[in-house]
Amino acid sequence: MDFRVNAQGKCGYGKAAVALRGGQCDDRRFPDGAIVVRDYGDYLDAGRKAAEQAGRVILQHYERAGPVDWKGDGSPVTPADRGAHEAIMAVLGETTPEIPVASEEGGAIEGARYWSVDPLDGTKEYVARTGAFAVNIALIDAGRAVVGIVHVPVAGETYCAIKGAGAWKSEAEGSSRPLAPPVYAGGRIRLVGSARHGLTALTRVCKRLACGEGDIERMALGSAWKFGWLAEGRADLYPRFGPTHTWDTAAGQCLLEEVGGAVWVAGRKPLVYHHPRQRNPSFLAVADARYPWPDLLEEGEEAAAAREPGEGSI
Repeated sequence: MDFRVNAQGKCGYGKAAVALRGGQCDDRRFPDGAIVVRDYGDYLDAGRKAAEQAGRVILQHYERAGPVDWKGDGSPVTPADRGAHEAIMAVLGETTPEIPVASEEGGAIEGARYWSVDPLDGTKEYVARTGAFAVNIALIDAGRAVVGIVHVPVAGETYCAIKGAGAWKSEAEGSSRPLAPPVYAGGRIRLVGSARHGLTALTRVCKRLACGEGDIERMALGSAWKFGWLAEGRADLYPRFGPTHTWDTAAGQCLLEEVGGAVWVAGRKPLVYHHPRQRNPSFLAVADARYPWPDLLEEGEEAAAAREPGEGSI
């Protein structure tokens, strides 16, 4: 795989340098036959610029206490959420005016290709000042995430992926490296979940794995940062039974799929985005999709998911 790193240590793709194999475009298809468009490099540059600008806005607010309002669904919203949303809309409006934006904080769209944005994923973590929040930006094309960016402002980390071209991580000091596919060969399972809800669901999954308590290491982490941990090989499984939406998962799913992982719904089927504001079913994110994980999700699980707290947050 041809990863291009610029003088600043950031991975960058020219318009014609996406998913190249020996200088030729690698035409691929999703398992269901949907064509993967190869030339997403400019979109990734725009999405990353927007995510990092939003991260700077968030950190400016993070340095001082601010008001917290509450949405109708009971989730918090802060000036940082709104400021990050405005920053992202400004950057994407300038760099990719032809692509509509569906943000958690607003935006009506039409068409099969659009940006899915969570300006501040993990607002509860932001309010609690844990640092475990992120900016999520994904380009959706025909129901699939084809570009994904998860930026963690406090850590200064940015995870990026392009469908068919791989994934990489950039560090705060400017270095960047491709992410190698994680390998799970059995043994102790590192299970990461939400820091604030879903503990009952995690217990249910542990029982379905038929493992002893000593065979599972549970880790709690907020936001889509969990997908980054999976992609890096720092965790093996992330089960989610509570409600989420497109903007919570799309960027992380693109990242995971590019390192050989997956985000499955019941029946081990990939999570597909039928609507920019869809409410996702329960899912299982795995770092290594080649390992024969059992189907830990059951048909009809959604009734239980709907009762889990944490609307619109992962």
